[in-house]
Amino acid sequence: MGMGYASCQVLTVEEYFIEEQCPEEFQELIDSFDGNEGNAQFDSVDDFARSIGNGDLDPKDNPEEPELKYEALQKAFKKKTDLEIGIFYHDSEDGDRYDDFTGRGWQVDGVYQYTPAGEKYKDKIKKQSFVTFG
Repeated sequence: MGMGYASCQVLTVEEYFIEEQCPEEFQELIDSFDGNEGNAQFDSVDDFARSIGNGDLDPKDNPEEPELKYEALQKAFKKKTDLEIGIFYHDSEDGDRYDDFTGRGWQVDGVYQYTPAGEKYKDKIKKQSFVTFG
C-alpha cells in the first residue's frame, strides 16, 4: 500500500471547556500523570493522547490509573453535557503548514447534526482541519 497525505477533520472543544464542565474529573486525570516520568506507560498527558491516536491502548489490558481517570472524565462529561469527548494528538510535522492546530486536542462527538445537547454548546465547538502522512 502506498503512503501519502490524508485530509482530516475533527470537531473540537477547548480543554478549558472540559475543565469547566468536569473540574474534579479533569484534575484527577491531570494528577494521574504526576510522578510518572519513566515509571509508567505514559509520561505525560500528551504521551497518553499520542498513544490513543496510534491505537496503542487496549481496554482489555490491565488499565493504568490515567486510563481509568480518562474513562471517568469521559463518563462525567457525557453525563453533564450529553456529548462524548476523546483526546488525541496531532503533530503538524506529520501534516502540513496549513493545519489549524498542532498538539493535544479534544474531539467532541454527537454534534455533527446538532442534537439538543450540541445546539446548547454550539458556540464552544469548532471544526478543525489538518493533514497527516501515512
